[in-house]
Amino acid sequence: MNAAGLNLVISGTSANLEMPFYQDLVTDGSIKQDELDGTRRLLSGAAETLRNTPAEKIEAVVAQYDEDLTAYSDKLNVIPQQNLLERFQVAQIMAGFVTTIMAKSGLRV
Repeated sequence: MNAAGLNLVISGTSANLEMPFYQDLVTDGSIKQDELDGTRRLLSGAAETLRNTPAEKIEAVVAQYDEDLTAYSDKLNVIPQQNLLERFQVAQIMAGFVTTIMAKSGLRV
């Protein structure tokens, strides 16, 4: 995965988590409202920051995490849409990788 791919994956993941059916995870007690809201804000902020960051600023750091990012992106794509909790958990892990990449690149969400 390169910087452009990371931007695409994070933007898509952020948009997916904004779907109203993720609220069901809070309703059924699987996660707390703060956890959902925080993950949504983090991914949305990361997507916006990545859109406004020249690829060359983060390309080297993205390359360091390429294997993990690609693995989690692939995993997210094969989890059935109905398995909201697992999709949410993978999105949280990806958010962690993204924040690490951004911090090592001197970017803030």
